[in-house]
Amino acid sequence: PPINPFLARFHVNLRAGAAGDVLLHFNPRFGEGAVVRNSQLGGSWGHEERDLPPGPSPFQRGQYFDVS
Repeated sequence: PPINPFLARFHVNLRAGAAGDVLLHFNPRFGEGAVVRNSQLGGSWGHEERDLPPGPSPFQRGQYFDVS
């Protein structure tokens, strides 16, 4: 389905291990035009990386996107 047109953000977490460590937290934020990345190991979040890509964001409300 397309991205809900009312969302402010969404995230995709890639997890591993019995503790559920988040190896990659991928979080596009529509209002900011930012893409935030992070990881959580042993219950502690790492240093947040934040990009503001030039030009239009590839993630648009109400539109489809592909993860490959």
